[in-house]
This record gives sequence, C-alpha cells and structure tokens, in this order.
Amino acid sequence: MITVTGVDGSRWTIAGQGSGREGVELATSPTGLYDAPVTTIWNQSAFQAGSSFGGYRTNKRDVVFAVNVFQTAGSSWEAVDSAWRKAWAYDRDATLTITTDFGTRTLKLRMSEQPDFKPDKDPHLKSIGKVVMTCTAGNPWWVESDVTGSWTSTIDTTGIDTTGEVKSQSGTITIANPTDQPMWLKWVCSAPGRWTLPDFSWGAVEGHGDRVIELPMTTKGKDLTVDTDPMEEMIVAKDGSQIWALMNGVSFLYPVPPYTPATAVPVKVSGAPTGASVLVVQPRNWSRPWGLQ
Repeated sequence: MITVTGVDGSRWTIAGQGSGREGVELATSPTGLYDAPVTTIWNQSAFQAGSSFGGYRTNKRDVVFAVNVFQTAGSSWEAVDSAWRKAWAYDRDATLTITTDFGTRTLKLRMSEQPDFKPDKDPHLKSIGKVVMTCTAGNPWWVESDVTGSWTSTIDTTGIDTTGEVKSQSGTITIANPTDQPMWLKWVCSAPGRWTLPDFSWGAVEGHGDRVIELPMTTKGKDLTVDTDPMEEMIVAKDGSQIWALMNGVSFLYPVPPYTPATAVPVKVSGAPTGASVLVVQPRNWSRPWGLQ
C-alpha cells in the first residue's frame, strides 16, 4: 500500500488496498523510488591506464511520478485536483509511505518543480486528469520507525564505596542494525550523573574495538542528548548549557555497520541516584522501500 500524507495533514491512498478512495491513484512508471542515488568517484593520473576507485557519494533523491485525479462521490474533479495540490509544497515535506510484507518505510518529499498537467481535452469533460509530480527528497533514505533500548540503575552511585573508589554501576543494552546503511546511534542520559557510553569501531580501526567515551558530570536538570552522527550537534544539555565545551575535543567516531546482529554493549553510570537511566535510539535507514534485510 502506498499513501501520501500532505503538508496540510491530508491523507491519500494512491496504491494498494483502498486506492483512489480520495480521488487520486498512482499512474504507471514512477521513477526514483528504488535504490538511493549514488555517484561513484574514479581518479586517473596523467599516464594511468584506466582509473582507480575513489569512493562514492550519495545524492539527493529525485522522484517523478504521475497520478490520475478523478471525481469521487462527494467531490468534483476540480475539487479533488485542488485538494491534491494543497497537500504539497516547495518548502515543506509531504510523506510518502510504502507498506509491504517487509514493513513500513517512509520518504520525505517536497516539490522541486511545479506539477505538470497536459490534458488532451478539457478534464471537466470526463472528470479525470493526469498530473505529473516532480519531487526531491533531501534525505534519500527510506526510513523505518526507530528502535529503542534502555537501561536503568538499581543502586545509588553517589559518593565513595568501601574501597575508596567512586561508586558506579555497569549494565548492557542490546543494539542491532538489520539495514544496509551505517547506523548512527542517539543516546538520552538522565541527570545528575556521569555516563560512559560505547563507541566501538566494529573492526574498522584496530584498538578501538571496545572504545568507550566518558561524558561530563551533570547536575540535576542537565539531562543529555547525544547524537553520534557527525552531521548533527553531538551533545546537548536539556538546560541549554554549553556542555560540549567539557568534552575536551573527544567525539564519537563510529557508526554501527550494516547487518550487525543483536549485540550487548556496555553502559556505566556514577554519581547518580537509584533509577538513573539511559535510552538508546537506533535509526532504521534503507536504500529501498522494501527488502535488503
């Protein structure tokens, strides 16, 4: 089933069960819906025979599809056509959702060109018309709902223990990445306390297979949100304080590789009362609207 959720909150079922009940159905030959668009990079020296592979770049996704717009029992063709257009914008995203046996994945789209409409005759004659939508997804991935995991401390870790060491408690959280794309974890840590989180290299860098990062000590009201994606702000405190300045230049480096099976990773907290908790958010990004598990 394929649905569109418009910028105005309207919902349109354009393929599958219930298709066309709002007066719009998907026409044939859409493009840009399958694999994410990629440009490979090849480098060649002056006298080299052939070229050497230099990597690849994932581009924005351009999607072109046509819909048949027709009158319904309660609305004229003109009214349906107008409502469909109001569901789209150039500066806001509509949501294209595809549901299959593999699950549900969404793609954020906005118009990159005006809708194209070239009727052979006045569409009012037969109350039907074909509209071609040219759209762009700045984020090219098909996104599945996030998966979360959490751990909660069961003891008070404030103060010093009987051996003179700072009290702490360790635990584990299970993470997995069944997708074909690297997964950058997000963490939400309660305050007060000092959290230690994993940043494993997963075999990419020797010596970093069990790398962990200790976050700054926080006081009440400074719950932390950590986003390991290098394109996002890495660490933010709930009260807006400049907690990043206390990281001393240390940053998270590694995503969870594609097709990583369920793995228990360690977390640790100190200086926190009983019930301190950490939540991990595992984004699910896919190249295609179905498959690739």
